[in-house]
Amino acid sequence: MAALDKQTFLERYGRYFNLKRVDTIGNLGFLFVEGGAEGPYFFDSEGNKYLDMWCMGGNFSLGRRNPAIMAVAEEALREEEFGSLFFFSEAKGMLAEKLAECTPGRLETTHPAVTGAEAIDLSIKLARGCSGRSEILYADHSYHGCTGFALSMMAAGDMRDFAEPLVPDFKQVVYGDAADLASKISDKTAAIVLEAVRSDADANIPPHGYFAEVRKLCDEHGAKLIIDEVVCGMGRLGTLWGCQYHGVEPDMLVTAKGFCGGVYPMSAVVTRPECLDFFGESPYRTISSFGWSNIGARISRAALEETEKLLPRLPAIGDTIEEGVDTLAARYSSVIHGTRRAGMMFGMDFADEAAGMTFMAMMLAHGVLTVASSQRLDIVKLYPPLILEQAEIDLFLERMESVLKLMS
Repeated sequence: MAALDKQTFLERYGRYFNLKRVDTIGNLGFLFVEGGAEGPYFFDSEGNKYLDMWCMGGNFSLGRRNPAIMAVAEEALREEEFGSLFFFSEAKGMLAEKLAECTPGRLETTHPAVTGAEAIDLSIKLARGCSGRSEILYADHSYHGCTGFALSMMAAGDMRDFAEPLVPDFKQVVYGDAADLASKISDKTAAIVLEAVRSDADANIPPHGYFAEVRKLCDEHGAKLIIDEVVCGMGRLGTLWGCQYHGVEPDMLVTAKGFCGGVYPMSAVVTRPECLDFFGESPYRTISSFGWSNIGARISRAALEETEKLLPRLPAIGDTIEEGVDTLAARYSSVIHGTRRAGMMFGMDFADEAAGMTFMAMMLAHGVLTVASSQRLDIVKLYPPLILEQAEIDLFLERMESVLKLMS
């Protein structure tokens, strides 16, 4: 299919999309017509090349069109059919077995889903079902998706206000503050939903010991601990799962994004067995028509295996990026005020929202994609591909310095 330039695309197809959204994206300078992608790079339809330091929040953590994943996908398409949500298969069984092997502690029972938000919703339904309670606690400035239960945990603002009233019995706690959680958790609480690092708002890393205290409070009150690994899992924090970064075992682990290998939509909820005691004689209380096709199951198992192979190299890559970013932050301190890192996730604090947006737009003009927080435009985040090589790190730091120099 021939690639279209932006103007031709808009003239031919623009009216079929939300024109307000299209115009806004265009005004921000992020209107792309995709042209292709390979490894840590993607291309627009006009042939411009960009280093991807966002990876769509982790969808492309293994790079675009990862050769190992593509080989498995092509083989699966030749050998498998999609399959049925009512039936089992060896491909699904092998993926469930792999998840039980690689997740911590007693997490061993898997529930198939398609998207991260769908899986989050599923985890909340499981928590309510097995506890007989309705109250869900979640962290301030969270982002867990835009579907029903997940949207009820969205930070107040444009992303959720238009859909009010939302699902009741959701209460907010202060992320990283164990004392605040202790004052709000009770015997009415079904679950608390947390990320290992608060990814969307600010790349906030909770203090040492926080998750150990969360686990203790959940056990004392009979509440379930749900860890949202949609962004923080699949190697993003330097460990396979974000909960391993803190050494805590949840009752439920939700995975998506990188779980798809950048190729096929897949997500899952992995639970402790006791979370299923309420099912009784109704095995189809939680079903998804497109959850876990045979093709997708083979792709996600390959994504897990490829991620595990990359884990040993991540500390050195992360250290190199951190050293370079910190050096530039010190050199251009009037523009960028600080940085933080958890594994392969970075947060950079800019002087104000205008500076954050200017940096992101100018980096894009220099051929590098970064992302600002949807809640804090003064914070720009990096989610580097786990396959990044020294040449790409050097390119990123070179472009970053060029932009900061122009902004100073």
